[in-house]
Amino acid sequence: MSDWKVITGDALEVLRTLPAGSVDAVVTSPPYNTLPAKHAPSGLHADRASGVNKWIQKAADGYADQRPEEEYQAELVLIVGECLRVSRGLVWINHKVRYRDGVAIHPARMLPFPIYSEVIWDRGGSMALNCKRFSPSHETFLAFGTPHVWNDEVNRMMSVWRIAATRDDGADTEHPCPYPIELARRPILGSSPIGGAVLDPYCGSGTTGVACMQTGRNFIGIEIDEGYASIARRRIAEAANHLFVPPAPKVAEPELFKEPPCNAS
Repeated sequence: MSDWKVITGDALEVLRTLPAGSVDAVVTSPPYNTLPAKHAPSGLHADRASGVNKWIQKAADGYADQRPEEEYQAELVLIVGECLRVSRGLVWINHKVRYRDGVAIHPARMLPFPIYSEVIWDRGGSMALNCKRFSPSHETFLAFGTPHVWNDEVNRMMSVWRIAATRDDGADTEHPCPYPIELARRPILGSSPIGGAVLDPYCGSGTTGVACMQTGRNFIGIEIDEGYASIARRRIAEAANHLFVPPAPKVAEPELFKEPPCNAS
């Protein structure tokens, strides 16, 4: 059974207490900093009967994160920098393009670190159907740093992942912005060893931790909200109770088509 813990606290403060190189990878999805404290939907965003989009209203009521843009970006840079110090390997950041005053803000422009890998998450749909641009239906998963391990068996997943945004374990009933378990599982499989440690400084409802339990990794989560931290602990504990069976060792295939060496004359 994998070891895990969820620490309640400020991500930056907790990260600064962790030793350098103490985890194998970081997999996280920071708050998008787009949800207002109050929401007045209209048009396609409004429910036909009530005039309110219930999902957006739930997110706005329970997860407001509309901070000054400069403050948000500055803190995110500090946190990712600390993650790079703490991780021996890659730091995976899931984020989407946001728009401010009609101008796109791409996560690669917010985070001034060398990018090792980029994955596009194709969500398969969009809620922004009246945005006067092609409706955004994707997010990016950027890997910073250098992997100290890599699993070549995941290479065939390619770099565009079509994963439905719906959750497969009901997490969206407890947190307004969880991501699918499969989205966290893939970078975990690719850039951390079985029995290694993965960190999520924005733990939320614990999806990265659940994926770690399902793949035989250890997990450290940091979450500032005690309510979400409690949800994460329950979900991760439930996932940890299911036995993880390591894959069988891969047997080398015979080199049937290897050409014989040429004889020099």
